[in-house]
Amino acid sequence: MQKVLFVTLAMVFACAAASAAPTGLYQTIDDKTGQPKSIVALYEYADDDDMELAGRIVALYGPDGKISETVASPVKVADKVKGAPKFVGLDIIWDMEWDADDNRYEDGKIMDPQSGKVYSSVIWQDTPGQLNVRGKIGPIGRTQHWRAADMDAMPAELKNIDTSKWTPNIRK
Repeated sequence: MQKVLFVTLAMVFACAAASAAPTGLYQTIDDKTGQPKSIVALYEYADDDDMELAGRIVALYGPDGKISETVASPVKVADKVKGAPKFVGLDIIWDMEWDADDNRYEDGKIMDPQSGKVYSSVIWQDTPGQLNVRGKIGPIGRTQHWRAADMDAMPAELKNIDTSKWTPNIRK
């Protein structure tokens, strides 16, 4: 009896953990170099009484592999994005809805801030501490693997970032 109860509780906690939003800071990795590219804050927001997931760039890495700019000091401009905003502070993911059947976020959008192009997106987690983020057009796309950021290595302004009142500022 205790064994059945233990297995049942373990399954309940595993399902709850799997459906928990992957909010927090994630390090994006450059596909070509394998080096860190940016830090994205994934956050939840209310949209028509549903909670959805979005992502905002909060830091960029320089060529030396160290954080070169943050929300406290954005510099580089995303000139291919409408209005030419700064990269840091730019929402690049929005409208992601949780699909419990497939155990992933889907039906949202992701923007390539280098080109300004917007794609359909899917986000799921196979490994703790790593997200699979896929941008696609129909069945064709590309998947990146984002790592949970090491909070000990983050600048002070990112350690206590408050995303509770954020909503996406979408620039198409």
